[in-house]
Amino acid sequence: MASILVVGTGDIGGHLAQDLAREGHDVTGVRRSDKPVGEGVNVISADVSDASTLTDLPDNIDIVVYSVAAPVFSKEGYHAYYVKGLKNILKKLKGQPPKRVFFVSSSSVYHQMDGEWVDESSETTPSSFAGKEMLAAEKVLLDSAFDGTVVRFTGIYGPGRERMIQQARQGGYCDPEPAVWTNRIHRDDCLGALKFLINRALNGESLDDCYLATDNEPATLFDVLEWMKDRIGEVDPDSDVGEVSRRANRRCSNKRLRELGYEFKFSNYQEGYDVMLNEMGLV
Repeated sequence: MASILVVGTGDIGGHLAQDLAREGHDVTGVRRSDKPVGEGVNVISADVSDASTLTDLPDNIDIVVYSVAAPVFSKEGYHAYYVKGLKNILKKLKGQPPKRVFFVSSSSVYHQMDGEWVDESSETTPSSFAGKEMLAAEKVLLDSAFDGTVVRFTGIYGPGRERMIQQARQGGYCDPEPAVWTNRIHRDDCLGALKFLINRALNGESLDDCYLATDNEPATLFDVLEWMKDRIGEVDPDSDVGEVSRRANRRCSNKRLRELGYEFKFSNYQEGYDVMLNEMGLV
């Protein structure tokens, strides 16, 4: 049994903490509220952006997972909760180094917008404040004295994350040319990949400092929407999707993660969304 600290217990962090507790680990979750996370998960109510609130962290932590969500979508909000918050946690860990610290990041750190393939070695010069602050937070961890691994998730979908399904139901349409490439990962594979990496760290197995976590098959926005509309059947007349859905045009490779041995539960969008559509009674 390991002592695991999950900082940020929203959708990803919360379900991860519950899964790890069910597996027998001693799990502590840090969150801004004092609401329970789940059976077996100890809760510390603290705000990572305010170091003075981080007073009750457990001793002798084996694994740290930093998986916060900034409560405000702004440069200041991202800096406070990703960069400053991570610095505050790392300062509290001095003197009792864990086996590894994991930082949950995002593919927003990439700037490529012309359908290029990207992986962990690709250049990252984001123009958005979100990408810049996320990249700065990655650097905080990787430049620290701790053994750290960054996990960059692409577009997460799954229970409660139904934006693409709603777009399809509303007749969302994107021209097939020029192609707009998209990347995604099911929530269950976010949890699966993190647990896979955590277990390797606990077993003393080697890890790289960065993994790009995305399913096996990038797909164009046109293909995803048209497949989904065909599956649903009764949808609104076609209407152009908003520019926000087109802003990331790249193809992300998960080769490093797969070669390490992780097997995806949902290898492409059809497999994952088909389960969701059935659960929602839309097919």
